[in-house]
Amino acid sequence: MVVKPFSQRINPEAVFDIQNHQYSEKLLLADTVPANSTKLGKVNISNLGHFFCQFITGSFTTIGTGAGVDSGISYLSGQMIDGAGQRKLFNDRIPLDLFLSPGRRKSNVAGAAASGLFFPIEFEYCFTMNSDILFDVVNTSDQPNEYEIVFHGIRIMSDMIVNNTVQSGGRIVRQAAQPQRRG
Repeated sequence: MVVKPFSQRINPEAVFDIQNHQYSEKLLLADTVPANSTKLGKVNISNLGHFFCQFITGSFTTIGTGAGVDSGISYLSGQMIDGAGQRKLFNDRIPLDLFLSPGRRKSNVAGAAASGLFFPIEFEYCFTMNSDILFDVVNTSDQPNEYEIVFHGIRIMSDMIVNNTVQSGGRIVRQAAQPQRRG
């Protein structure tokens, strides 16, 4: 007799149901912050469903004073905000070098590429559909600096989208809302 340990524990119907309601997704938030200023960056969650963020990764430039010299000093700090209710997710602005990995990215002006280790930073938060992830960034340098943040997570699709997807043979099809019948 052959023992199949996983056949007793995995329910394929439950696995397919989960697969039909969620999938892995990455959202990119990238921007350039002008010299000595603040800029609000945002990425839209869309109406496909909620987005449960699990990890973030990112990089930023460190262009300092003078003729665009890469000083290695972090001039950017930011505050993450849930756009649905304007809830601040950090106590205050945090320097980007304290929470982004691989972190500092040497600028093209400096020549050589950075060689940092890459560790996704755990950041668990569920953003609602049709909302934005906002990132309020201040640049204290007299030169513009850039940043990129990737939110790694799971898209949790709404039942309406799942039902339309199954009915259309696996393609996501937008349908207009049907008027309700009174009777």
